[in-house]
Amino acid sequence: MAIIYYLGDLLSEKIGISTSASRGLIKLSIKEEIGPFKQISDIGLKDYQDVINNSLKLRLQDLNISNFEEIVDLLLKELITHQSLITMEKI
Repeated sequence: MAIIYYLGDLLSEKIGISTSASRGLIKLSIKEEIGPFKQISDIGLKDYQDVINNSLKLRLQDLNISNFEEIVDLLLKELITHQSLITMEKI
């Protein structure tokens, strides 16, 4: 869950909401994209990329975030840079 905390902190800074609310957006996006039955520890890099590119992007658009594409690009770059956090969750 470290990657969700990390991405949530970044998202919080970019859109001006609390870190818990931004993590909630990410978690809701995961449930929407992947489903409620897959464990967080079973989610891989490709899954996270799909979540950011699809469900989270749509949520940001629905919230009328004007620079949502810039935020999505940033989150994807940070995801790649810190993909070791995903690996650590599987241990």
